Parts: sequence; C-alpha cells; structure tokens
Amino acid sequence: EEAAENSFAGYSGGLSLYAKLGIICAALIAVFIIIFLIARKLKEAQYFKKPYLTQTEIRYFEVILSVLGNDYLVYPQVNLAAVLDKKGGSNGRTELFRNADFGVFTKEFELLALIEINDASHLRKDRMERDKKVAKICKSAGVPIITFWTKDKLIPEKIARELHRYFR
Repeated sequence: EEAAENSFAGYSGGLSLYAKLGIICAALIAVFIIIFLIARKLKEAQYFKKPYLTQTEIRYFEVILSVLGNDYLVYPQVNLAAVLDKKGGSNGRTELFRNADFGVFTKEFELLALIEINDASHLRKDRMERDKKVAKICKSAGVPIITFWTKDKLIPEKIARELHRYFR
C-alpha cells in the first residue's frame, strides 16, 4: 500500500502542460472553423424579387402609352444587346449590356427610339459616362434617345409634345 501511495505522490491530478496546450489549440481551431463556416454562409448570395419598374417609371410608362396609343409597341427595360449589334472594335458586345428605360417599336418590332427617364443619379460622374456611352452607341446605330428628366415633373402635355417630334 505504501508503494502505491508513493507512486501517486507526485501526481497532482492535472494534465501536463503539453496536454493543456493541445486542448487549447484544438478548441481555437474549432472556433476558427465555426467562424469561417458562419462567415462563408453570410457571404453567399441571397436572391430576392424586386419591382420590375419604379413608381416613377410606371407613371411615365402610362403617359407614354396614352400618348402613343395603339400605333406603337412600348416595352420597358430594353437591353441594348437585344436590339442593337456591333461589328469590329474591342470589348466584344459587353458595352451593349445596358438597359434603356423604354423602347418604342413598330408593330413589326422594329426599334424606332429609346426613352430614358433620368433622375438626379444621372448627374453622378459614373452615370454621366454611362449615358454618354449609350448616346454614342445609339447615334452610331441611328437610334434616337428621347430623354425626360424627373426634375422637370411629369407633365403629360410636355411628354406628348416631345414624343410627337419623333412619332406621327
């Protein structure tokens, strides 16, 4: 019995320093893995529906339809790549991957003009560069761009006068 007592005399009941460090390292690694997995999950894209048109675009769309009547087709959010093409130059067709607020077409789906509704965001440098690029593309293709500014307020008679310069 005395020998058994002596064999445990130096035992303090604790783990060695290396064992403690191993447990701490394992716990830290587990924490980092959990944080990494949570962060990765948070970075995953989340998709959701949004309105196709803004309230402003809807109001302009209604006025444009009332002015043009059944003589023309008017479509919102017209992608330039769907109605224009490009030969030569650089950048492929990527510069055509821009939308105009509305496109006016014949009953045979021939593009007659694009309509842009510009708010204050079009005064930003990046938007001005985009608008300049779209204007250059459309001019080259022979497609007029009709621009209305929201700061001018939506006055149906004014919209009608401007549209009648191009149609009828």
